[in-house]
Amino acid sequence: MFLDRFKSFKSYKTETTPCRIKLSSNENPFDLPQWLKNKIGEEVKNIPFQRYPDPTSKELKEVIADFYGVKPENLVLGNGSDELIQLLTIIIGNPDQPVMYPVPTFPMYQVSADIVGKKKIEFPLDENFQLSREKIDEALEKKPVLAFFASPNNPTGNSFDRELIKYVADRGVFTVVDEAYIDFSDKEDFISESLKRENLVVLRTMSKIGLAGIRLGTLIAREDIAMEIDKTRPPFNITYPTQVIGKIVLSEGRDEIKRQVEIIKKERDKLLSELGKIDGIKVYPSDANFVLIKVHDGDALHRALIEKGILVRNMSHLPYMENCLRISVGKPEENEIFINVLKELVG
Repeated sequence: MFLDRFKSFKSYKTETTPCRIKLSSNENPFDLPQWLKNKIGEEVKNIPFQRYPDPTSKELKEVIADFYGVKPENLVLGNGSDELIQLLTIIIGNPDQPVMYPVPTFPMYQVSADIVGKKKIEFPLDENFQLSREKIDEALEKKPVLAFFASPNNPTGNSFDRELIKYVADRGVFTVVDEAYIDFSDKEDFISESLKRENLVVLRTMSKIGLAGIRLGTLIAREDIAMEIDKTRPPFNITYPTQVIGKIVLSEGRDEIKRQVEIIKKERDKLLSELGKIDGIKVYPSDANFVLIKVHDGDALHRALIEKGILVRNMSHLPYMENCLRISVGKPEENEIFINVLKELVG
């Protein structure tokens, strides 16, 4: 009785089949170097685990602020950006005011709206997975209070027209630009916009650049907006280990992160090039650390790849994603194996 409204609830779907090559979760395929792990180990062993962590994450905020070129007062930290997405869905507007987002996109916008019980305004991207003014206007007619735009978009990989995102914000909708994959893009980000608007914020995550295991997300906003949002997050949501590890990696390990990101970008471009040479596969452009392809039979190819020990993400369950597979960029040798196996299977 108490949970009846969740009987038809669709939870977030992940790929967990064990395989020797995992190209399914858009993680950084490279581990931290041993010298950095040793440094982390020295610091972690000194954590007073019986104590609560700093509720303001002051030292970590200072490092993250320097990393993004903003002030600590512009930041709200979350247990991954997922927590921040759900928090914004709860606190922005009234419960009866809808949330808008394009489809296909990151499913957590739908999941968070369903958990909170807010109405959803889903509007389709065009045939090239781009925003269209016409569909945005149709969505705006339904009076949304909150809009989510992932740019670069997951699972399509492309960046959205920034003028259309600003168009939504200009119409008084609280606009969230989720830049989880911006580190792999050469497109302009929205940080400067977030620092001058009261109704536009940016989300960033450490999960794609090598720290998926510590769950650390960041919201960037104008100081007064960040202060109000920060009041509503759970206390102690950033754990002691997360604060310690994040601080070390984003300061002393910053050059290593940048080095790994550059390798991933080069490997992505190689993947795009090699995939484009295979007949029977449609390859979509990507500004992210993954590539989306469309094939004749996505379910069959997904199963065949698993049989060969390679796990990619089958996106066929999402709207407009029939027979689409998403391939995370792996290590050079993993990408080479994947391409060779794919040529064998498709051929």
